[in-house]
Amino acid sequence: MSTRVLVCRWDPYILEALRAEGAEVALLFDTFEAAHFHVDEEVLKTLPYVFRINSFDDMDELGQVATQLKNDGWLPDRVVSLSEFSQYGAGYLAQLLGCAQPTLEMALNTRDKRAMKQAVRAAGVTCTDFVSLRTSEVAASVRRTAEEIGFPAVVKPCAGLGTLGTSWVHSEEELTKLLTDLGADNTEHFLMAERPVSGDEFHVDAIWVDGRSKVLGIMRYLRPRLAIETAGESNGSVLLPREEWAELYADVEEAHRRVNDALGIREGITHLEFFKQPGEREVVFSEIASRFAGGGITATYRALGDDLRIAWIKSVVDPGRPAPYADGEPSRYVGWINLAPSEAGRITAEPTQAEIDAFDYVLETVRPHGVGDDFSDPHPSAWCLHLIYGADSLEQFEERGRELEKALNSSFRTEPTDA
Repeated sequence: MSTRVLVCRWDPYILEALRAEGAEVALLFDTFEAAHFHVDEEVLKTLPYVFRINSFDDMDELGQVATQLKNDGWLPDRVVSLSEFSQYGAGYLAQLLGCAQPTLEMALNTRDKRAMKQAVRAAGVTCTDFVSLRTSEVAASVRRTAEEIGFPAVVKPCAGLGTLGTSWVHSEEELTKLLTDLGADNTEHFLMAERPVSGDEFHVDAIWVDGRSKVLGIMRYLRPRLAIETAGESNGSVLLPREEWAELYADVEEAHRRVNDALGIREGITHLEFFKQPGEREVVFSEIASRFAGGGITATYRALGDDLRIAWIKSVVDPGRPAPYADGEPSRYVGWINLAPSEAGRITAEPTQAEIDAFDYVLETVRPHGVGDDFSDPHPSAWCLHLIYGADSLEQFEERGRELEKALNSSFRTEPTDA
């Protein structure tokens, strides 16, 4: 019998991967996705169930979806969430439909960064220090930040998405204005202020089956995410060969086990971030997401075999399948960078494939956006052109990244979107 998977979010790549593995797929997506994504009606016609809902936060709608599936006798083996914003909905549906994961507790612990850090710290893992902020308590929040964290501080939404909505705040006056402006809609907003952490920033991407990792790779960001000033410079990461970084892998695997136990993670794919000072062993936990990573991270694994998303889907459909990449551990450095225009607008020109092919160490080109697309304000997560490439050392990888940026970023052109 085919594995039945209820997918929360429109993603044609994942849908195709599941069907290629023989899974029977039901899809749930919301009005935001319908308005902003290119939802292919022809693909929808091939699925046994498609549910369009107003919001993944609407428990009434989700309950009706679960009841419909129960009445029809279509009970999923797995419920998977593909975005930050469908985590709670997926946890609620899993509970109603009898799936062990994801749980609502796991959704809370991976969505609300305060709950996340409290649980991880209680498990003995070093975390970045923080205080909780509320827009209904501006004066108290500012005072607490000044006394316990100091300035500058990193302020972010408690339930944010990557670096979006995250900013540096350098004074009590700046924080007061930020909280006051956010609270002007008379709605309670929860944020947190963190003490900045120095050192290198890393991310860990892993696939979990029954509490054990089938894949666990550590990549180092070329520059810490909050230090990136524009989307097309030093914006990427590199996969670290396990043999050369054996001590770090051992330390991170132990810390990750504690994090998972604290947050209730036993199945699925995760993206964890941490900091470490050069020459020191201490790993400082930053945050974790129970979803696959963005940017060119998952595509980097195609240098070893499958895209990391495909490897995860294979584990969803057949948890007993042997671990991927068993014969493909990187013996050299491989990773990605994001190239992008320096100004927002509609893209009118971009690096050609012929220009890219002049660099023989580039393994693959991925174009999330191209000519004719509107390119938003070039923040760190404004993805445009990903280059997957290799090198024989970390230093060579960084040098090649700078070479690609210098040679190719100048080929981008944009025009105002109202032109």
